[in-house]
Amino acid sequence: MVDPQGHAVTLKGVNLGNWLVNEFWMLGLSGLPGTPKDQYDLEKLLAERFGESEKDRLMDLYRSSWITERDFKLMPTFGFNFVRLPMNYRLMEDDRTPFHLKPNAWKWIDRAVDLSERHGLYVILDMHGAQGGQSPYDHTGRSDQNHLKDNVEDQKRLAWLWGEIAKRYRNRGAVMAYDVMNEPYGTPKPIQVDVFKRALAEIRKNDPEKLVFAHGNYDDFDHYGDPKANGWHNVGFQMHFYPGLFGGGRPTVATHMKHLASLAGWDAKVKKLNVPFLIGEMNVVFDAAGGAQMMRRYYETHAAYGWMTSMWAWKTVSKEGGIHPANWGAVVNQEPMRTINFAADSKAAIEEYFERFASEPLAVNEALRRELTSKEPLPPLPPTPPVRTTAPQESLEGWTATDVGKPLTGGLKLLGSGAFELYGGGSDIWGTKDQFRFLNQAIEGDFEIQVVVDGVEDLEDYTKAGLTIRSGRDSDAQFAMITTFPNAEVQFAYRDTEPGEAQGLTAKAATLPNLRLRLVRKGGKIEGFFAKGAGEWISAGSTADHLPRKVYVGAIALSHDNSQLVKITYRDLRIMKP
Repeated sequence: MVDPQGHAVTLKGVNLGNWLVNEFWMLGLSGLPGTPKDQYDLEKLLAERFGESEKDRLMDLYRSSWITERDFKLMPTFGFNFVRLPMNYRLMEDDRTPFHLKPNAWKWIDRAVDLSERHGLYVILDMHGAQGGQSPYDHTGRSDQNHLKDNVEDQKRLAWLWGEIAKRYRNRGAVMAYDVMNEPYGTPKPIQVDVFKRALAEIRKNDPEKLVFAHGNYDDFDHYGDPKANGWHNVGFQMHFYPGLFGGGRPTVATHMKHLASLAGWDAKVKKLNVPFLIGEMNVVFDAAGGAQMMRRYYETHAAYGWMTSMWAWKTVSKEGGIHPANWGAVVNQEPMRTINFAADSKAAIEEYFERFASEPLAVNEALRRELTSKEPLPPLPPTPPVRTTAPQESLEGWTATDVGKPLTGGLKLLGSGAFELYGGGSDIWGTKDQFRFLNQAIEGDFEIQVVVDGVEDLEDYTKAGLTIRSGRDSDAQFAMITTFPNAEVQFAYRDTEPGEAQGLTAKAATLPNLRLRLVRKGGKIEGFFAKGAGEWISAGSTADHLPRKVYVGAIALSHDNSQLVKITYRDLRIMKP
């Protein structure tokens, strides 16, 4: 990336979260009385209580207070030179009058761009909440909808709005990029591509040059293809990485070391395409996982690859006030947090709650600021923990070991008295294709299978142990399964069609060791159960039996990282016929 004078620029940024799209966890209000589930419900509640115009005035009061010029003055002291600005389409367009801009559509985006320009910061305009919702999550501004994927009118509205944004900001030098759609994880990959192409076409009608980002799925951006081969000018890719928080293992230094090592693979993909790459969101959060120094490692590692990085987030609310060993924000409230009940408190109380954000004392994460501006070399990381890639090759009489989906070759070790260790690699049992170690038997008709799980190595959050029934040993087979993870939660999941998507039910809390698991096939239904020690069986869920009469059943070992094997400790694996 280069500036308007052609000089190379290392772009280090931060997200202005909870400003133009509300996320109540960032205010510390989640779960408290009178807290709406999302911004849509907040605005609806305020309008019902005080009227539409007063709702608009209160929301403007909040926006004028949450982020002020005070914040923009502080950001460069961390070494930040750009901001990513999460936007809600409802700032600019009303659902009641689609394809028409609101009279004050640009008020807050203009303010953000003006303040950024004044303080030497570039801006990425990020559509955090798209029409209809690109996922079912609250950070789209309205949870539980996820309609963008199947509503062409919403897709057209998003594209139209991006055309208007490009028309407005094409000549603003501070605006360096358009981020078409944040985290489109509820939208299938082919539709992600269609939505992006539609928006890009409208952008290019008005702004032929500015950088435009296509956001990858949670796992990759390969579905977009090669931007140059597609005829896309100045298009880059974006991913969000939260190892230790949302996948990738526990929040430990070892988890982050592993993720840092994995970035070379991403670099090879990006270099092959020769396109800009943005890590649009990231955070370490926990001091115990490396804290501020690990944040610096990420920024510097990404910069060495030529990538842009923006942490989430600039500002959050701390319950106790001040900086603590777990921090999402570069700045937080210095004093204990204030609370509000939007459903019951007076309008005056809500006004005061909003207004005080502008003046309440801030606590600066000095450790983060010091690390991100330090010129001293980073100390070396500790040695990388050993990775298991081979395992004993013993066998259990009457059972066949199969590596489904061609993972790293697994193994088995007998421990005596019905106990054994099952070793497996593999990426997952999810989506449309699976990869794991399967200790199995063929069986017909109704039956049940039980096992006791005594240990699940803590490699990844989604490392799996458990029992499964499959229509075959191919990677895309239909299945039903009950699994447990390193945190001992238990989940029932299934794939009803072949090919088809896996579906999972809500996980339930359990304990390890001595966790009993059970799958029952009977009367056209498959049901999973678990029991804590000698306790009663508890249902984890069920599904209709769509499997053929002959199936394959047994225990699994899945590392969720096919570069290494996980060790699962089992005992008393048995099948019972009625």
